Amino acid sequence: MAPQKPSGRTARSAGSPARVSARRRHRTLSRNAIVQVALQIIDAEGVDEVSMRRVAAEFDTGPASLYAYFDNKDALLHAVLDQVLDQMPIPDGEDWKSMVRNYAHTSRALLASHTDLARLTFAHIPSSLRMFDAAEALLKGMIESGVPPHSAAWALDAISLYVASTVYDAYLKRTRFSDDSGRDPEELRAAQFLAGVGQAFASTSPTRFPYLIKHADALMAGTQDDRFTFGIDALIAGLAAQAESVPERSGKSVM
Repeated sequence: MAPQKPSGRTARSAGSPARVSARRRHRTLSRNAIVQVALQIIDAEGVDEVSMRRVAAEFDTGPASLYAYFDNKDALLHAVLDQVLDQMPIPDGEDWKSMVRNYAHTSRALLASHTDLARLTFAHIPSSLRMFDAAEALLKGMIESGVPPHSAAWALDAISLYVASTVYDAYLKRTRFSDDSGRDPEELRAAQFLAGVGQAFASTSPTRFPYLIKHADALMAGTQDDRFTFGIDALIAGLAAQAESVPERSGKSVM
């Protein structure tokens, strides 16, 4: 079941001030300026609060003025996303495993810094050359270290989906368990969420679900960081096992 999107009010209560500070008289309408204003709205209130009318108002103009730069709201949102993706780190590390691990953690931090922007990455074809540079570096590192090309290619998709879904899930939990004061008490959120999971387990039949009941503590243990690290390390271990199972290469190109 797809998660319900939080309302604009909920998103606002969890984050920054409800309105983007406007300096309209000092703004010149341009593609980049429009993208910047849309990103400011997203950072303050979330993706759902962006509209062509809302963005245009920050320039003291009507929404028709924006259509000279963007065909519609979706085109604007994806331009915002691509601008953020342009900040993606180029993977680095002593070996391909550390490259994957470092990239996953840094890209997660980047997306998490922009409220629910991560949801826009789903079913999106990126046009960011920086994103392509990152993918090229990861693919090269994995393949040249013996990871089968097919597995390395699919791993890029798995990493992207895992990072984005983890960030968006954290955003949903943050908005769901924040109070009207806008405070963001992580321990309280975690306690509320785990209490709900615990109640769900407690209501099940111990004869039908003996392992769920017996290992309920393990199922609910760990922070979001712990769980994210576990997932990335498990993916790396699987790729490493495939690399080790490939017969010794004879120096031929694997591109």
